[in-house]
Amino acid sequence: MRFPWRAPQSLALSCVLALALSGCSGGAPQPDPAPAPGSSSPAPSGSASAPASPTASQSPTASPTTTASPQDPEAQRASELVRDLEVQQQAGLLVMAGVPATGATQQELDQLADAGIASVFLRGRSQLSLQQTAGQVKQIRKAVAPNVPGQLEPWIATDQEGGSVRVLQGSGFTNLPSAQTQGGWSAKRLAQSTGQLGRQLSEAGVNVNLAPVADTVPKSLGAGNAPIGQWQRNFGYDPDTVWDAVGEVNQALDDAGVQPVIKHFPGLGRVKGNTDTTERVVDTVTDAQDPYLQPFVRGIEQDLAWVMISNASYSKLDAKNPAPFSRAIIDELLRDQLGYEGLVISDDLCDAAAVSETALGQRAVKFIAAGGTLALCVQADEAVQMVQAIAARAAKDGAFADTVRQAATLVVTEHLRAQE
Repeated sequence: MRFPWRAPQSLALSCVLALALSGCSGGAPQPDPAPAPGSSSPAPSGSASAPASPTASQSPTASPTTTASPQDPEAQRASELVRDLEVQQQAGLLVMAGVPATGATQQELDQLADAGIASVFLRGRSQLSLQQTAGQVKQIRKAVAPNVPGQLEPWIATDQEGGSVRVLQGSGFTNLPSAQTQGGWSAKRLAQSTGQLGRQLSEAGVNVNLAPVADTVPKSLGAGNAPIGQWQRNFGYDPDTVWDAVGEVNQALDDAGVQPVIKHFPGLGRVKGNTDTTERVVDTVTDAQDPYLQPFVRGIEQDLAWVMISNASYSKLDAKNPAPFSRAIIDELLRDQLGYEGLVISDDLCDAAAVSETALGQRAVKFIAAGGTLALCVQADEAVQMVQAIAARAAKDGAFADTVRQAATLVVTEHLRAQE
């Protein structure tokens, strides 16, 4: 068991959602660019907006609930390791930086090493073979490994959903079809195919996969949903079907030694725009009892995956802040109401148009303040700026410094658990 989740709250909401499975929304199809090779996902997005039931906005000095159980031996050890780190080093643990999947330059590796960054995302599209990829990953690991305290392994992530979202496309990597196709497979076939992919990733040195997609797209919207439906990234058209597949993928990746990540909380299935390319993408439907939260709720109960936050805004959950900057969504809904105590990773905060109105460094600061743990930035140089912004804020704000320390402790706790 990775996380000590709060079972009564999670199960209670699960029952409420199960009674509400009839809810959905639709929309007219809208063309959108192909999945961006430099993005953590082809396109997280939203739909038009009118605020309803606004929830409290967040403050950078607030202290969200990112700590693990005090009785947890890994958490205790992590706390000891983090206590010995400077603020800059703690901040470096809270950012995942992107480098080309075809290989990082020496300048990029030096930047990451100097900034204290210990998590790297292989971005873009690569035709390198499995063995060639392993060689590139080895160089990346060598550069950033000293930044992980306790001689723990760094995280090397990529995005292998299947279909149009496959960063690693060279020989030796399974050519999975779209999630929509996978969703029609038997559980056994899906588990076997995903397990094979997981073992290949592990052999290449990749230990985090930013998959599976837990978003549900209503059939009435279908391809009109730019981030998910247009690219057939959804396993099905109802929450139960999506969860059946998501659960198999989570388990198969975990069995292969690869960390799964369910995305994009609290859901991108009922939006039209693409947050990679569109500003102010807003979902006006999702609320705290939404049946489309069901795959995420059950994912928490399964206790295997991290959770990625979408870059859309949700007017019924927080009328003021997009999801990555919202305590109402991350700290209150995901952590307090659903009982999730694990690592929360952002979608890309650097190239996404949906968060472009916020200054680069402040995107990371606001994400951590809202209860996030690992800010994803697909550009190495901009990731360094995020580390600097987090450290600078912590240096002058004691409450935020406590939040940074707690988040860094959770990151190190996960490193320890991954090597059990």
